[in-house]
Amino acid sequence: MSLQKFLMKKRYSVLLGITALWMAVFACRPVIAIGWPELIILILLIAILMGPLMFRLYRAIDKFQKASKTVRKKNKWGPRQ
Repeated sequence: MSLQKFLMKKRYSVLLGITALWMAVFACRPVIAIGWPELIILILLIAILMGPLMFRLYRAIDKFQKASKTVRKKNKWGPRQ
């Protein structure tokens, strides 16, 4: 059996992935050092990526609320029962 066929089997490839992950975790002690420049870059990146989506959501909610107000004004007696 070749090495490639051995690694292609699902349970062995999952086991190999888990082993590689654990070896990377235990290889060294993680160092987290985030200063102000990195924090500002992260905030700007999030704003650039999420800003247009939040603006679209805001416009959709505003449009929905305006539409529901006009429906309520037209139907002043409430829904039919």
